[in-house]
Amino acid sequence: MSISLLVVGHANTGKTSLIRTLLRRQDFGDVNDRAGTTRHVESVKIKIGQQSVMTLTDTPGFEDSIGLWQIRHSPTFQSFQGADWLQPFCESQFAQDEFEQEAKILKQLTKADIILYVIDIRQAPLGKYLDELALLASANKPIIPILNFSATVSAHTDAWRKVLAERHLHAVIKYDTVAFYFEDEKRLYQSIQSLMPEDYDTIAHLIQSREEAAQLRKTMASRQLAELMLKAASTRIECSSYPPTDDESRAFEDNVRSLENRFIRQLLRLYEFQEEDLVATPLAIQNDRWQQDIFAKETLKEWGIESGTSALTGAAIGAGIDVMSAGLTLGTATTIGALLGATWKTGRHYKDTLKSKLTNRYYLCLDHATLTLLCLRGLSAIHHLHQRGHATQQAYELNSQTQNDDLIAQLKPYWKQAQQRPEWATQDLPDTHPSVLDLQKRLEKAIEQNSH
Repeated sequence: MSISLLVVGHANTGKTSLIRTLLRRQDFGDVNDRAGTTRHVESVKIKIGQQSVMTLTDTPGFEDSIGLWQIRHSPTFQSFQGADWLQPFCESQFAQDEFEQEAKILKQLTKADIILYVIDIRQAPLGKYLDELALLASANKPIIPILNFSATVSAHTDAWRKVLAERHLHAVIKYDTVAFYFEDEKRLYQSIQSLMPEDYDTIAHLIQSREEAAQLRKTMASRQLAELMLKAASTRIECSSYPPTDDESRAFEDNVRSLENRFIRQLLRLYEFQEEDLVATPLAIQNDRWQQDIFAKETLKEWGIESGTSALTGAAIGAGIDVMSAGLTLGTATTIGALLGATWKTGRHYKDTLKSKLTNRYYLCLDHATLTLLCLRGLSAIHHLHQRGHATQQAYELNSQTQNDDLIAQLKPYWKQAQQRPEWATQDLPDTHPSVLDLQKRLEKAIEQNSH
């Protein structure tokens, strides 16, 4: 049976925001800075597959707990013990008039297994909040206080902990619904475990499921960034001169920016956010003239040549090009492949490179500074979305990032490899592609380091 969690607190402390973040959904309830936004009771379930594990019930905020406390101790209700006063009060005229919103909360108290009392840690523990705690305690249900907005330092934290401890509420959870950290959510579930021992294994399964889902999102995000980087590095266009014309530059830059925009849309879908949640400032693009070094170790290896004879073979390739320069359109790649003992497929791969060298045409590609920026922007977007609460109202602005020399030094070989593979720009690289897998692992490690 589903554990019933009643989410209560003063008006505008973040009750609906808490539920949104626990659900990983932006479409639950209404969230804004106006007090008393929630005006009715609404329930929703947290599931593992088809199994309902918890039922979260959102309630209106307390608006006049001081007045309600006075009514509780008035001659009409003071003789009732414990939770016995709740039903008579909810049936009274008070519940129909000035305490209509409070009555909606009190009606749910007897149905709840656990009360989650949401506190805005930015506010001092005033008398009205203490009255709320006293009213909730009268229901004789376990209470878990949740310190919302705890990601930023508050002068009231110690005061709240003292007040809660005086009321024997020691299992206090920090949980920021805007700056989300999974470890805080895990501690909340563990507190529920301690109060509901008969459901211990089910909650443990929920924690494991949430951890696995979070890790899977990181892995998939790293995979998406790896594909972006390989495609961006392998993207190039042929131009007639260098620097290129404005039209050539514009076409190239539009292509690269569209790759980043596609990556951002994929990322937002993965983390279940909307396009307006992340605003990317225009990517500053510097292009470079691309010319492959056909004497590089990797290139020679593809031609079937051992690196120990690079100098000799390099001269042989140069001589071969000179000899055949007049026959470029008559199967140059095939002829060079035959001359060097390499396959026709390898020769075809380098045909554009050889042709550009012999006809003074150029390929436009991204320089390393732009690839660095693109990578760091991608890592920043992943880091933010991984820790963004689903109640956050402010859009994140993705802009220039601080240089990470150690990381970039590790990644440059991948970019260099991709620049020699222009076909990658138009291919859907499979999940098992060795370059994608290797780069993905390095990016995932960088994301983990950035999270600590």
